[in-house]
Amino acid sequence: MADTDQVHLWHIDLDRSPSGLETALGPVESARLAGYTHASARARHTAAHAALRRLLGAALGLAPAEVPIRRSLLGKPELATTDSPLHFSLAHARGHALIALSTGRAVGVDLDHVRAGFPLEAFVRRWFPAPEQALLLARPPAERPLLFLELWTRKEALVKAAGARMAVGVGQEVGAPGATSVLRVRRPSLRGTWTVRNVASPSGGSAAVALAGERPYRVVVHDRATGAP
Repeated sequence: MADTDQVHLWHIDLDRSPSGLETALGPVESARLAGYTHASARARHTAAHAALRRLLGAALGLAPAEVPIRRSLLGKPELATTDSPLHFSLAHARGHALIALSTGRAVGVDLDHVRAGFPLEAFVRRWFPAPEQALLLARPPAERPLLFLELWTRKEALVKAAGARMAVGVGQEVGAPGATSVLRVRRPSLRGTWTVRNVASPSGGSAAVALAGERPYRVVVHDRATGAP
């Protein structure tokens, strides 16, 4: 994983992951299990974070539970070491997860699905910048949910890469869905140059990746349908 112009993506089918993954978790993920009251939510949380730790552990030569992960002041998960140029991001929704790893460039990934009953038009008018409002509201109503998701996942991926909060990212223009966009952002917590693109979603809906810098990059998709090693 020495190539700084690649993003490696893994799809994890959380509901097909094997049992017994709890030993791969670190103390923070293990503690969070107590907050889940439903067995399915506990299993999905375990599968997603165990898969992430296994991938990081393989890259770092460490046991999964020993991978040193911390959270930044704004909550971004990151490696608690300066010895590795590895960056990572995890997104999960409706029983599926995407894990992104990159070298030397901060990365963010997001995955989301259409939500029935969501007040899309009102939300867009309230929060999205004017060009994105016009783009979305000009489409026929039947096309708006997917376009909204394509924009939304780009925003989420950008926010995750920058380590910011979505309250800042929702008002940031993120380029046309389907295109690879270089964004030069001046907002304080998003400040910098980012390259954002939509990627194929393994479970329907929409997915996107954001990477620091403006150099083109290649997305390498790995075939891993479950959290098995």
